[in-house]
Amino acid sequence: MNDLGHRLTAAFDSPSVRHATWLGPERTPLSAVIDTPAGGLCRGAVVVCPPIGKEHVDAYRALVALAQKFATKGLLVVRFDYRGTGDSAGEQDDPAAVTGWLDSIVAAVEYVRAAGIEEITLLGLRVGALLAARAAAACGPVHSMVLWDPVVHGRGYLRRSGSLYRLAVSEETGDGRVSIVGAVLHPDAAHALSDLDMRRIRRTQPFPVLMGVRDTEIGRADVQHVIGEWDAEHVVVHEYDLFLEPTDFAVRIPFADLDTIATWVSAHHGRRWCVPALQLRDSAVVGHADDGTAVVETFCRIGPHRLFAIRTQSAIDTHSSTFTPRPTLVLHATAAEHRIGPVRLWVDTARTLARYGVDSVRFDRRGAGDTGIVPDGEHTTLYTDESKEDALAVAEVAAHTGPAVHVGMCSGGWHAAYAALHHETRSVVMINMLDWALVRRVAVRQATLAASTDHSTVTAMVWRVLHRHADTVKAALRVAVPYPGWMWLARRGLLQVPEVLLSALHRRGVDTTVLLSPDDYAAFVDNHGTESVDRLRRRGWTGEIRTYPAGDHSLYSTGLREQVGQDLIARIVQTVGIRAEVQAESR
Repeated sequence: MNDLGHRLTAAFDSPSVRHATWLGPERTPLSAVIDTPAGGLCRGAVVVCPPIGKEHVDAYRALVALAQKFATKGLLVVRFDYRGTGDSAGEQDDPAAVTGWLDSIVAAVEYVRAAGIEEITLLGLRVGALLAARAAAACGPVHSMVLWDPVVHGRGYLRRSGSLYRLAVSEETGDGRVSIVGAVLHPDAAHALSDLDMRRIRRTQPFPVLMGVRDTEIGRADVQHVIGEWDAEHVVVHEYDLFLEPTDFAVRIPFADLDTIATWVSAHHGRRWCVPALQLRDSAVVGHADDGTAVVETFCRIGPHRLFAIRTQSAIDTHSSTFTPRPTLVLHATAAEHRIGPVRLWVDTARTLARYGVDSVRFDRRGAGDTGIVPDGEHTTLYTDESKEDALAVAEVAAHTGPAVHVGMCSGGWHAAYAALHHETRSVVMINMLDWALVRRVAVRQATLAASTDHSTVTAMVWRVLHRHADTVKAALRVAVPYPGWMWLARRGLLQVPEVLLSALHRRGVDTTVLLSPDDYAAFVDNHGTESVDRLRRRGWTGEIRTYPAGDHSLYSTGLREQVGQDLIARIVQTVGIRAEVQAESR
């Protein structure tokens, strides 16, 4: 078989090759990940327009899986973050955000076309479908389009999203900005999104269209209108509340729907193969300090399992005689979320601190984000041996410049502490912590996961019963068992007592800060947190426990998130000795 034959064979039914790159304008570069067929040849491309807010986070791993499926069918895939979202440059509450999102789609299409690929499919999920429909006319020739669970009109989407936010958070920003779960918009941007309506968008090209519509929405008049106006084939999708609106961290990826979409798109692409001339940029300037010094972000891979990571640093001359190395900041993701942090907090924190010489790393553990292959049937896992190994792999790299600073929220906070216990660490900041155990019992993990994932097996039913009655049992133990007995159980991973983890960090000499929402502080107190701190103070512990008057565990609350961001930056400033101006800027 000649070289072309080998490439064509490899283009089908083989794992994709994944590249990360910056694309679009130099002033506002866009973060993108490209999956290419393994043989290097492709017969078309798919540009994926993602949702926004929490829906983007929940759908992220599914979009990785879909890209893999496209690549095995000989199609190159570009997944990107809109300007001001995800890892791309820009601010999420930019007044011109919607214009930036539409421009981002055009930039992604232009990038693919510049690589020599002619047949381009636009695929949009939720708000991404509405944006793709709006941007198509500016993208040049479009080969086909997929409108996947589309938002038909922006006004209705914002109304519903705003209601969900107020139910979940019970808070307004108070400054005119519009908060939804997982994002915050400038009022001008919210107005522009409200004006987008798929019923008023006319298709300017005769490309084939596939719509994936929820079973609960297929009978709506506006949905039927769009199907008719766009002359779309349609498929009905089911249980998307478990995919895009899960009540907790466990997302159910609709693998059968991914197969349906990949098969439909593949069937509409021809057999004109080409070798794409991709222009890959692993570094880009994403901001500037007040003195004009550039803030640079670089894609990289870490450790034996090639964890996807982004390093943020100042472009100052590190070989200068005036350069003083500072600790590296490691930002640990929560649950199965990818690297950007709660409502992009890790991105904002990294870029702010880079202006003052602090390097940082944010990364995807195995089973999350862009690390590794997504197998069919993948489900959410927490506190695994793999996740601990990944935290240590990143901590080892960070420690090369001296004692690091580790930061995380909830399960990410636990992994930050775990890394601090095994590698040289100056400071750890744990946000909204619920787990304080050093030993993680399988039974405890299974009860927690089964309560939100598996709904079918007898085993899962048993674990859910245990999980459901855990609080009742703990309440009884709290009354009946003295503190030493509670600690005995906690050291064996059966109960949560903050002293277990905090005392271990104290013995390692790690400066520790804990930031807690009201509900998390209540749980802290219920788990004998006050007694823990009193006992630790008597042993010379100088850490800090800080709580807040309002806000939620996941930091969807704009007010709490921004306050936590300010306190986080101030704490790191104090830890690494940066001049005080950064504290004023963080506010």
